[in-house]
Amino acid sequence: AALQSCLDRLAAVNPRLNAVIALDAAGAREAAAASDARWAAGQPLGPLDGVPITVKDNLFVGGLPAGWGSRLFAGQIAPRDDIPVARLRAAGALIIGKTNTPELSLAGHTDNLVHGATGNPWAPALTPGGSSGGAVAAVAAGMAPLSIATDAGGSLRRPAAMAGVATLRPGIGRVPRRWGFPPLAQDFQTIGPIARCVADVRVAFELMADPALPPPAWPARQRLRAVDGILGAPMDPDVRAAFAAALEAFAAMGHEVEIVSAPWNPDEVGALFGTLASAGVARVVTAHPGWEALVTPAIRAQAEAGLALSSADYVRAMDRIAVLRAELRDWMLAGHAVLTPAAATMPWPKAEPFPPEVDGCKAGPRAGAIFSTVLNLAGLPAAVVPCGPGARTGLPVGLQIAGGPGSEMPLLDLAAQ
Repeated sequence: AALQSCLDRLAAVNPRLNAVIALDAAGAREAAAASDARWAAGQPLGPLDGVPITVKDNLFVGGLPAGWGSRLFAGQIAPRDDIPVARLRAAGALIIGKTNTPELSLAGHTDNLVHGATGNPWAPALTPGGSSGGAVAAVAAGMAPLSIATDAGGSLRRPAAMAGVATLRPGIGRVPRRWGFPPLAQDFQTIGPIARCVADVRVAFELMADPALPPPAWPARQRLRAVDGILGAPMDPDVRAAFAAALEAFAAMGHEVEIVSAPWNPDEVGALFGTLASAGVARVVTAHPGWEALVTPAIRAQAEAGLALSSADYVRAMDRIAVLRAELRDWMLAGHAVLTPAAATMPWPKAEPFPPEVDGCKAGPRAGAIFSTVLNLAGLPAAVVPCGPGARTGLPVGLQIAGGPGSEMPLLDLAAQ
């Protein structure tokens, strides 16, 4: 019944939203029959046995297309499941299909030359963000209760905020990855779940993750530091107001909330991410003869920037990342959690790569990422939960809750409040 409900919903709304770009109804039905038999025998594999899920199209699902939103990989079929996919399948999850992503999963909206643009379920003419826009749209629209996707610069967290769903970007090394496309930005990218509630995010994460040391013990009354803006970086008024209301709610729960200044420069963080990503793009696309005619102008520009980098440029960037990573981890451990908006922007037209302006100021490609990419650089975990809607637009706003190494479970506890 759960599977058929999701398939019916998908048939009704996916033509308008374009979230799921490859469907495996037959495979999901076969897996559902096996799940039904286990439940009838009183031997389910666990809480996700029989639960439909979708998988972002930059992760391998054996037997399904693996296109990465690019004509470079048109027609490619994944030979096997990547590790987190295999773990969820082994737990009885029903994989119903793949979700849309921008080319090479490197954009803040979800549009590509193969499948086109994905719409936001709350306003289909607007974007659900990127690069996991298809994943969050599928969950928010009821096509599946759970999806898994990746985050190298905010790709789980910003779309979750824009679609009004919950997610967790795990810290480095918590969810293994072995089979599939190469990471473009070294260890900036991790894999996490998306769901409509924190409890479902937790169940999926526990099944996907490697065993870990016991998480840090946080007291009932926590010391929360909040970054409510960055000098010179615009933020949508809806985001600002919803975030302020969230801080008031945490204070009312008895937590200590302190407003602090951000110890990072988003321009520097963006430049370091750009160095790694450009080199990664160059590495991937140049393996394909005639790539220049197959990719978007944005990806071609990134590849050319990567080809122009010297090895010394790359090593200098890695050295600076190592210094910032140590400094940011020390700063994070001075309190229990850090609160920020998940995205500085509200949704914009779905075919546009970024909003033309934010709060009256001209915006650029990373305008929404001033609070997200820094945590990829630091290698730290962060959860996102809805804290909207925005008073002006009525669209979702997300709250980001970040912590130190290994704090995924306490973060989810706090997010559930």
